[in-house]
Amino acid sequence: MSVITTVAREILRSRCTNCLLYRTYATRKRFYRNTGIVQNDSKWEVTLDHRRLKTPNGSVLLVNSEPLARAIAAEWDAQSEAISQPTMHLTALCNTALDNPGKLTSHDIVTYLLEYFPTDTLLFYNEEERELRILQEKKWGPILNWFQKTFDVTQDVSSGFEPPPMHTETRAILARYLLAFDFAALNAISFGVEALKSPILMLACINRRLEPKEAVMLARLEEEYQLSRWGRVPWAHELNQAELTARVAASLLVVHCSSEIHTSKVKSSPQQEITQ
Repeated sequence: MSVITTVAREILRSRCTNCLLYRTYATRKRFYRNTGIVQNDSKWEVTLDHRRLKTPNGSVLLVNSEPLARAIAAEWDAQSEAISQPTMHLTALCNTALDNPGKLTSHDIVTYLLEYFPTDTLLFYNEEERELRILQEKKWGPILNWFQKTFDVTQDVSSGFEPPPMHTETRAILARYLLAFDFAALNAISFGVEALKSPILMLACINRRLEPKEAVMLARLEEEYQLSRWGRVPWAHELNQAELTARVAASLLVVHCSSEIHTSKVKSSPQQEITQ
């Protein structure tokens, strides 16, 4: 079994482990009245009736950002009589990053993401339906152009069923970019990529080129095209779209909170050196 296959299996197992944990508690009744946050040195905790929220492995759920802590608290506060943990994506992402059930490293996740790139949805144009192909070129083309210009890379699209090649230079540039993120952010990026089936769309969201809803619509372009021709099941497809958008939005919140902290540290370090 290849290293890549092993890493992919561990990442998916991490997701499944948390899904199983949530499934176990999916019907739990709400056992708290109020939620809150408290600062713990440079980190933040979430409280349920003044009790510290913990991960499935029993660790205190600590995050580096006050806005992220408030968002997690709001996620718990939004629960009704029964707690629906499978819908609590922020909690799940933070639990996975802290417990790390797959025992992954940042390099493992980056390797997984790089191997995902050649299978990106945006690199596979429909060869049979001309109308769909034109739509894909119109909607996907600007994002592909943005990706190549922003990262100064060249990326071919598939001319059939085989994934297009990924140039060595492209791989190196993307590896450096991704490794600048911390483990929690990389875990969130992976989650968003899996929802969109597209690293390129996820990068466009991270860099604020796309909103989550726009990215989901581009990821579902072929499906939406077929639905426009054959009709849709009332509510079903809208619910799926809303769920994917929620996943991507949760991923972006974790990524942006981590990135803002990293940027603040980098900007403050020169001043710290002067005052020391």
